[in-house]
Amino acid sequence: MPLAPSETEALGWDLAMARRTGQISTNADLRRLSDLDDAEAVLAAALRHLGGAPAGYVLTGTSPPCAKLLCCEHPVVAPLVREGLLEEGGSLHLPGGAIGVGAGFAFRLGRPFPDDGEEITEERAAEACVSCHLDLHLLGRRMPNGILLNAWTATADFGLDVARIRGPRVAGWHDGDLREAAVSLRVDGNELARGRGADILGSPIAAVAWLAGYLAERDLCLNAGDLVATGSCTGLIQVLPGQTVLAEFGPLGRVTLRIA
Repeated sequence: MPLAPSETEALGWDLAMARRTGQISTNADLRRLSDLDDAEAVLAAALRHLGGAPAGYVLTGTSPPCAKLLCCEHPVVAPLVREGLLEEGGSLHLPGGAIGVGAGFAFRLGRPFPDDGEEITEERAAEACVSCHLDLHLLGRRMPNGILLNAWTATADFGLDVARIRGPRVAGWHDGDLREAAVSLRVDGNELARGRGADILGSPIAAVAWLAGYLAERDLCLNAGDLVATGSCTGLIQVLPGQTVLAEFGPLGRVTLRIA
């Protein structure tokens, strides 16, 4: 049975307050979700209670290791909360419910995509993007620990997004092949994970095209200025307070984050 409007609002409020305080909610019983529509309604309520305009979208579960860890059979979509964007080299207080850190790519849209009648392809998606950035992010949960992770619960819980660093621009990305880009994660100098661009739906830009199709099914589109974070190609690694995470992208650059 679908959630009643009062239940949707209550769950959204609990998740928004948990995100704001960096704590796990004791009341957000997402086992009551009956389908993805319920999950998206709770997410919309949480965003209203949190306030502020989203900066774009985040995708999670776009690589096989992440999909398996998060128990999601398909990518999870959520608006990117602007307050979760951090400066390169900054620090982050580790909140309750942290799952792990991952690294990948994010794209900035230069125009609406798709335009009216425009075909959704990887080539069109690349043409619509004005920049590509390195991305280092932390995923976590606000829902109680007893709630199992799946596509519905992850969607309602802000797509599990906690915080991310939009790293430097990737020069000449239109002319290169991000599928072959090597990415590694180091914690205090020790390499713990690695992957490559192709681990994200075959290509990072493919994730932008996939998202455009997902939104089009809901009569929505990507807009100019939107930042699309395409997920992690390194899987996720656990971190502890006091550690420093370094994401290395070979000649493309690096991104660092200190965990407080």
